Amino acid sequence: MLLLAKGFGQRVRVSAKDALALGCLGLLGYGIFQGVWGIALQYTTPSKAVILIATTPIFGAIFSRLAGQSVGKLIWVGAVVAFAGVYLVVNNGFNPRGTSITSSTIGDILFVMIAAVWALFGLLSRPYVVRLGAWTTTGWAAIFGALLLLPLAWPGITDGSWGQIDLEVGLGFLHLALIVGCLGNAAWSGGLGRLGLPKMVLYLYLSPVFGAAFSAIFLDDFLAPMQIFGAAMVIGGVALGQTTGVIFKRRPAGTGA
Repeated sequence: MLLLAKGFGQRVRVSAKDALALGCLGLLGYGIFQGVWGIALQYTTPSKAVILIATTPIFGAIFSRLAGQSVGKLIWVGAVVAFAGVYLVVNNGFNPRGTSITSSTIGDILFVMIAAVWALFGLLSRPYVVRLGAWTTTGWAAIFGALLLLPLAWPGITDGSWGQIDLEVGLGFLHLALIVGCLGNAAWSGGLGRLGLPKMVLYLYLSPVFGAAFSAIFLDDFLAPMQIFGAAMVIGGVALGQTTGVIFKRRPAGTGA
């Protein structure tokens, strides 16, 4: 990413102050988000994961409000609808399943948590994307985040199992590293810097749809009818919040909420 930043004429060198900030962003967007993503996916299904991650814009609106930016009032109605949909996706119905927490529930909860982390990452990274560029910001954040994950990954790196990686796994790894991790995250940051989160959300609607479809086609991971209804509620709740006017602007000093 830093090589591409150099190629696109972006400044690669950053000040010590910016490096500290980018390190914190790397902790959020790569150390926590990417790290917990891999753990959570061991416990739940990909089709549920992409739907739960779709709650990111709701958390973005909440964090924006906490940061002093105005949001449309009906965003909260959309939040209620979206999180009711999350309940249906996780619970596969309206009736509670009791007090027992399964491993699948833990995975679902973790995905909702990192949806909040990704929203916070987007909110905090935008000023740096605008000032430093998408490639430079995501490149340094990825480096710092990878360094934070390295101690956890070290046992797997040094256990001598590299010979067990076949061509399919190797190509999958390269896809995750270069297409998703590099190009995907840089494209996300670039779009966020140009459009802002409200307009970016329009494209996020496609993610749970394609994710659930690909899970069904390639992994035989099908959602139950009630979970499909819950997924529609999640997307509809996010859409409701956006179409009724999430207004990202600083409130004048001295005004009320």
